[in-house]
Amino acid sequence: MLIRNRFLQYIAKSCIAIAWMYFSGECLAQNTPATNESSASSTASSAPPEKLIYANDLERDNALLAKAFTDIAKADELQPLETPDEKIISLYKAGETRKSKGVLLIMHAPEVPQLWPATLENLRRNLPLYGWATMALPLPAKYPTLVPARESASSISTAAESASSAAASPAPAEAAASSSAATSSEPSKPLIARDKLIGERVEAAVAQLNKLGQFNLVALVDNSSAPDALATLYKKINKSTTTADTIDGPLQALILVNLQNQEPLTKEQLAAIFSVSDLPIMDVFFNPDSAEQTELKRLHNAEAMRQNVKDYQQLILPNQPPVVSVDETQNFWLGKVHGFVAKKAEGNELSNGKNSTSKNMDMK
Repeated sequence: MLIRNRFLQYIAKSCIAIAWMYFSGECLAQNTPATNESSASSTASSAPPEKLIYANDLERDNALLAKAFTDIAKADELQPLETPDEKIISLYKAGETRKSKGVLLIMHAPEVPQLWPATLENLRRNLPLYGWATMALPLPAKYPTLVPARESASSISTAAESASSAAASPAPAEAAASSSAATSSEPSKPLIARDKLIGERVEAAVAQLNKLGQFNLVALVDNSSAPDALATLYKKINKSTTTADTIDGPLQALILVNLQNQEPLTKEQLAAIFSVSDLPIMDVFFNPDSAEQTELKRLHNAEAMRQNVKDYQQLILPNQPPVVSVDETQNFWLGKVHGFVAKKAEGNELSNGKNSTSKNMDMK
């Protein structure tokens, strides 16, 4: 009987011990995640905010462009330009013949500054083979691409905490949005007008080209940037003192490329672009003739005639790109541009910026 009682006591004690271990494990499992969450929350909140790699988009674009041209053969193409409001990088490629014939200033507002259209990049790289230097000048886009801000670990944690507290005690959505904007907003710099930035960049580019001994300038500009870019160049144009059909100043011919279909030029803008009647102009369209483009070409031609442009021609090319590769040294587009600049501007400008011994332009 004694043995039986001891055996029952042993079983009872074992059951109590097992039950105690079970309930202790359950309590530990419930308390551990809360402890870990609070620890992670305190760590995230105490972590310093991440520093931005670049102060702004322009600084980032300059850094990426410089990195892309770190090769020894390309490093000398980088031409830093400084304006009153910013610092930018242009690409200058010198002529590859014994005598420099002039320079093509390529002005474009690319959506991604490092990725120019193949048509323009092909000219930039290969026109120097024919004695014409090139400078690629990036201009600010009319509709800049908004890049989402990168969220740091601390901001993500803060957002999670805000969401959990909002679920516990609901608040009006408007109040939550205004509170979030108030905590995340930083004092922003005043925006500079696009036309002012374009004017300053064009001024800096022309000044740099003059320092490099380039005074015989042909401008190539896209339709989005043409009104503001040409307004700066046209201020420097004067009638020739020696020949009635030529002009003095930094510009000898113009190539207008209609790249941005979403920004067609208005009649008023075209009137300003075609206001220098002695300036030879090649007006380039890159799409097959549709009803819309046919009407646009007619508008351009009509305004050029109203402004009495003496040498105006239109060039229609198939869909972009009209070149197989940016390194292609022989193609219709490159040959057409070379023929235009050679016929309309080659040898017309002296080193002092005056057209004292120019030949008559072959006006049509």
